[in-house]
Amino acid sequence: MTRTPFQLAALASAAVPGLDPVAAGDFPVDPGMAVDVALVEDTRGRNWIVRASASAAAAVALDAGAAAAKLVAKHLDIRVPVTRGSVALKEGGRVHVHAAIPGRGLRLAALDPAFPVVADLGRAIAAIHDLDPALFEDAGLESYSHDEYRQRRLAELDRAAATGKVPAGLLTRWEAALENVALWQFVPVPVHGGLDGRHVLMALADDGTAKITGIVGWRRAKVADPADDFAGLVRDAAAPAVIEVARAYARARHSRPDRHLLTRAKLVAELGYVTDLFDALAAGYPQVVDAATARLQELAADVEGDELLPAPATPRDPAPAAAPTPDEGATAPIETSERQDKTPG
Repeated sequence: MTRTPFQLAALASAAVPGLDPVAAGDFPVDPGMAVDVALVEDTRGRNWIVRASASAAAAVALDAGAAAAKLVAKHLDIRVPVTRGSVALKEGGRVHVHAAIPGRGLRLAALDPAFPVVADLGRAIAAIHDLDPALFEDAGLESYSHDEYRQRRLAELDRAAATGKVPAGLLTRWEAALENVALWQFVPVPVHGGLDGRHVLMALADDGTAKITGIVGWRRAKVADPADDFAGLVRDAAAPAVIEVARAYARARHSRPDRHLLTRAKLVAELGYVTDLFDALAAGYPQVVDAATARLQELAADVEGDELLPAPATPRDPAPAAAPTPDEGATAPIETSERQDKTPG
């Protein structure tokens, strides 16, 4: 079902006492989400975001995102979309209404390493990862050990291979990374789970500098690999900006990040193309499947000859004194592939 902004405004009025709509308009929807969304203004000049599920899966995702945002709201300095009211839909699922957070999505491709917002982004990610894992675990959110998460990724790879639509070179490349146990020795942390530019809201402060005003889209939050929250950055931003974010992140973290963080982030970014394929197959539209398959073929061509795994040390190489953090070791360029199409779900 597709609801108009005015229908969503009526639902918002039922969900939030005192919300009397005077205007309603369209609002961007996350790719792959079967959700109706509107921006609603009330008689007091307040702006609200209204989301209503259009499928059973979307209903689960909306509820999960609302629950996770409520958990982190009291522990982060940055605003998150806390549900102010909700109402059940007669066809199933719920409507969630939250106050609009000022700002627009951060254009990761345009990040300059010298921009103050680059360091702000690193510190914001660090603040999420430094949350107590028990906060998520006690609320019933998914939680994985490092090897459980590696095994989950391997299962996704098997599922991808079974479609017959993923180039063999990509499967071999990803399997080598997933079978490299040393790459997966990370400490699980609370993660946003799908962080990319559209989830990081930015606005200009009074002094004209860009500031991060909020982080939205918490439906994939869990305790897992910190690299998940760097995948969108590695995919879309230039290498110098990635390095500066990673340095600010390492300086802000309460504990030392693992040395393979950005390598895994690159892998996760590439696996996002497989998520697109799964979504296309589930939707059942042949043209969408063909487009997702074509993007995988383009990726295979883009990464040919580009090593994903760190080069092994040779007898001539001096042994490193200690495993570098991203702050210390993220000085070599990180190859990223540009995407002009749909962001992985």
